[in-house]
Amino acid sequence: MLTLLENVLDRADGSYIAAEDLQTLDRAIASWQQRRATYDLIQSKENVILAQVMQQIQITAPEMVTKMTPEGANKCNRDMALVLRYCATAMLLQDADLLKDRLLYWMQNIMVALQKQRLNDVLYRSLLKAVKENLPSENSSLLMPYLAIAHQWLSQ
Repeated sequence: MLTLLENVLDRADGSYIAAEDLQTLDRAIASWQQRRATYDLIQSKENVILAQVMQQIQITAPEMVTKMTPEGANKCNRDMALVLRYCATAMLLQDADLLKDRLLYWMQNIMVALQKQRLNDVLYRSLLKAVKENLPSENSSLLMPYLAIAHQWLSQ
């Protein structure tokens, strides 16, 4: 929404805001309550979602789990929580650029340096699944595009 507002203001640049930009703003404002409710739901279910992901990777990728130290598992869980929180914030504000600029550019470099793309692919596939299973579809569908961006960026 921040990027949306900046773009609308940049395009107006001293003129009245164009009708199509006003309609875009109207849609963003109209969906605020649903996005806010989704954000709150994600926050309340974060621990359940993350625990399900860790359980799922123990089943689907036990070889990865056995290579993880307890410290590594804690860092993995912390990183997933960070991604989930930033995705939730980006969804709330309808701002994928916020997600990319504030988290993914930085985190992607670290994951490439540590060669964690394969692990991230497994983790974020499981995260997508856990979100779908723990949130109603009308809520999870709002978050999925942002999780998909994170999955793509952190798995390459």
